[in-house]
Amino acid sequence: MGTMRWIWIVIALSVALPTAASAQSAYVGVGAGPAVRMDDWPTQGRVEQEIGVFFNRRPTGFYLGFAPSQSWGNDWWILTFPLRLGGLAQIYESRDLTFALGGTGTVGFALSDQFDTRDDPDPWFHFSFAFILRLMFGSNFAIYLRPVGFEFAFGDTGRFGNEAIRYVAAGGIQYFF
Repeated sequence: MGTMRWIWIVIALSVALPTAASAQSAYVGVGAGPAVRMDDWPTQGRVEQEIGVFFNRRPTGFYLGFAPSQSWGNDWWILTFPLRLGGLAQIYESRDLTFALGGTGTVGFALSDQFDTRDDPDPWFHFSFAFILRLMFGSNFAIYLRPVGFEFAFGDTGRFGNEAIRYVAAGGIQYFF
C-alpha cells in the first residue's frame, strides 16, 4: 500500500512539474480581437477558444485543434465551430523563451442571426487563414498574436447575402500540458 502511494505521487509530480526539456504537446488557449467587415458580416468584437495537439509532441511543427469563436456587435451574433490546422517554425530558443512563426487556418461551419429575431439562425460554411507569432515562456505558457487573418463564409441565406469576408486580428494566451 505504501509503495503504490509513492508511485502515484511520482506520477502526479511528473505531470504537474514539467521541465523545459520535456515540452508538452497538448494545449488550450483563449484570445480576443476585432473582426472587421470586408463583405456582408458586420464589424464585431470576437472571443476565441482552442484545444489541440501538436503532432511531434513538441509545441512546434504541425498541430490540429478545435477552435470555436463567438462574435457580437451591430445587433448580430456569429458562432463558428471550425477545426484549426497550422504549423509553427521555431525561430529562437533559449532555456526559458521560445519564439515561433507560422501559418494557420480553419475549416468548419458557422451560425449567425440578429439578437431581436425569432427566426432560425443562418448556417454557413466557414474557413480562414492567418499568420501567427508565438512567444513561449518555459514549457507551459505562451502568448500569441495573429496580426493578419481573413475569414470567409458561404451560405444560402437572404439576410446577409451568400458570402462574407472579414479581417480578423487576435491575441491571447495558451497553456501546454
